[in-house]
Amino acid sequence: MDMRSNWKYKAMSTREVGTNYELLAEQFLQEKGMLPLARNQRIRYAEIDLILKDGEYLVFVEVKYRRNQNFSQILEQLRISQLERIKHAAKVWMTIEDIVEHQTSCRFDLVTITGEPFHIEWFKDAF
Repeated sequence: MDMRSNWKYKAMSTREVGTNYELLAEQFLQEKGMLPLARNQRIRYAEIDLILKDGEYLVFVEVKYRRNQNFSQILEQLRISQLERIKHAAKVWMTIEDIVEHQTSCRFDLVTITGEPFHIEWFKDAF
């Protein structure tokens, strides 16, 4: 029996797999100089995967993972309704955190993670 300790070999729920890729994306963005503020913020019918600070910008990040290297499939899977829910959740989160929207520069980024070994792509101001 193979007793590998690496998380990718364990049987995990979809949520656990998603969390691990979100952590990978967060680490990647930290290495790019961004400061993590929050993770997995659920607000009504939406979830914000990552919230970070990039200089003057408050950045809301959607993380997507696929096993293959086809970025178009990932980008095509982002529905306008999903993006609108994320934007609404960001406004609600800012209100909860007492952040004044019109005084704060915000950005919505996308991080895609594909394949093994991992290929990470960062789309600034993606939506």
